[in-house]
Amino acid sequence: MPARTFSPDALRRIRRDRGVSQKRLAVSLGVHNTAISAYENGRRRPDVDTLATIADTLGVRMDDFVQAVAA
Repeated sequence: MPARTFSPDALRRIRRDRGVSQKRLAVSLGVHNTAISAYENGRRRPDVDTLATIADTLGVRMDDFVQAVAA
């Protein structure tokens, strides 16, 4: 079974598809919008609780933010 990891591109695509700005998502999470930028640029990874809140805010499953990677 391949390993799975957070996909910054998926977060960016889903957020944009839903018409949510980085700032609006950041406010929903109680973080600065630079944190969202860092997630989307792969400089940081959200922890599980934060990812769950992002998924809930955007109306998707947490699995929508992960991708399979070769081991």
